[in-house]
Amino acid sequence: MTTRSDSDVRQDAGELSTRDASPQTVPPETASSKTETAPPVPPSTHHPFAVEVSTWLLQYPRLRIAVYALASLVIGMTQGLGINLVSSNLPGIQGSLGISNVESYWLVAAYTATSVTGTILLYKIRTQFGFRRFGEYGLLFFAVASMAQTFTHDFQTALAVRAVMGFAMASLGPLALFYMFEIFPPAKKLTAGLCFGLAGSQIALPVSRIISPHLLDLGHWHQLTTLESGLSLICLAIIWILPLTHPPRVKVFERTDWISYPLIATAVACMSVVLTMGRYYWWQEKDWIGEVLVVGIIALTLSFMVELKRKNPIIDLRWLMTPEMLLFTGSMLFVRMLLSEQTTGMVGFLNLVGLLNDQLVTLFMVILAATFAGLVVVSIIHKANRIVYIHLFSIALIGIASLMDASSTVDTRPEQFYLTQGMIAFAGAIFLPTSLWLGFIRALQFGQSQIISFVLVFLSTQNIGAQVGSAFLGTIQILREKFHSAALVEHINLQNPLVAERIAQYSHLLKPVLNDGTQLNAEGLALLSQKVTQQAGLLAYNDVFMVVSYMSLGCFAVLCAHIWVGRIQTKKRAAAEAVA
Repeated sequence: MTTRSDSDVRQDAGELSTRDASPQTVPPETASSKTETAPPVPPSTHHPFAVEVSTWLLQYPRLRIAVYALASLVIGMTQGLGINLVSSNLPGIQGSLGISNVESYWLVAAYTATSVTGTILLYKIRTQFGFRRFGEYGLLFFAVASMAQTFTHDFQTALAVRAVMGFAMASLGPLALFYMFEIFPPAKKLTAGLCFGLAGSQIALPVSRIISPHLLDLGHWHQLTTLESGLSLICLAIIWILPLTHPPRVKVFERTDWISYPLIATAVACMSVVLTMGRYYWWQEKDWIGEVLVVGIIALTLSFMVELKRKNPIIDLRWLMTPEMLLFTGSMLFVRMLLSEQTTGMVGFLNLVGLLNDQLVTLFMVILAATFAGLVVVSIIHKANRIVYIHLFSIALIGIASLMDASSTVDTRPEQFYLTQGMIAFAGAIFLPTSLWLGFIRALQFGQSQIISFVLVFLSTQNIGAQVGSAFLGTIQILREKFHSAALVEHINLQNPLVAERIAQYSHLLKPVLNDGTQLNAEGLALLSQKVTQQAGLLAYNDVFMVVSYMSLGCFAVLCAHIWVGRIQTKKRAAAEAVA
């Protein structure tokens, strides 16, 4: 892994701050013809009231910093809450819509199926039509979609609205970053600006778990949608009132996009549905899972064939297949899978022992505090030559925390997860901004034409990586639960005095409501069976924690080997240059 000097970082950050206002110098063999042939279009103008607000804020620099930072935080958190409010409250939503547990996960699949490809299209809209139209029309569309949820009372309508929401939400992530960039000097935009620009989306998960119990007490599903509607209107007011620095507008849409984009959208949607729903219907039990997967693979192959023939592709596959980008993509995907230990592992474990969101508020407050602490720390220590060590430290934290979680028992409660989940939250908070920085720097080296490709890679590793992690860890949990259940049942013999005593204890608890001895024994045996199933599930989650720990150890070893090989190569080059 190569590192860059601080002067290089400041130069690249300065280029980002000017939004490519001047032509960039790129290698001849990689320079895109888009910047040579695409004619610029006139810059979009701000709303007169926004100009007045901006002029007034310039007289109060500290107030301006606070206002723009708050705007970035609200917009980023609105995007994060869009998916987390639903995924964190599926049991409550089931009752409101009258659906089963498995059907409720279709709401998550519908959202993720459209979110990644929505970002690609909305990025091109922003580039060609400017920030003002991008923000106003995009957020207006988002506000209408979010308010439509308030009037949904059936599953089919809710599913369609969630798919629209996934597309509409894609406009918020870039806006949160650019609002935070406004208050930082060029040399700090890709360090502190990037770290705090991601704060809103990163704290959305713990915030959704903290506020959900109070919202559900007020009115079930529709209180969640009402909050989203209110936040969308606030975001719309922000983009109208607070102006952003306009990048130069460039005509980027081409006729071939009408072929490429539907193929890419179909491929991403099919993959998202399979990864989200596969383990709930089970991978080999439903024929439609394989059929959807085949459609996704075909659409992905056709999109690659089209993109490889284009002069100005949506996704530059040749650049993405370079060793550096393959390493970046693989590491982002892998670490995002490791971070799924928090959502799939820890939350699933506590739900299995009977704990719901209202009993996990303090735990997620700890996670929220650890996330903020990680963002602050990484914004201070972030330097080019430290990134690889920051990544090592974050992976080590995940591995140690998972190993500690692997000793959980039926008596484990949220208090025992405070330290370990705080460590994982801290690790995620310091890993994500530094990785995004690396990707931005590499994309900027080759000009603005690579930004869309990088955005797709980053969002794919975050969204699809989370889905792959949940599917992988969830599948392991189910398989290991069956294994442990079979092993436990094998040793249960009704002739065993200990087993008979335990059944008698369970039966005694039901004596106040049952008088029939045969029925009491049957109910006692049923309670014992429930306890065995629960214990098998808990042992399976411990196996999941152990798998994450082993994966972290392997990733740590590979990264150490990469650093060691890089240093040897550097020394050899230095020796060769000295001899020459």
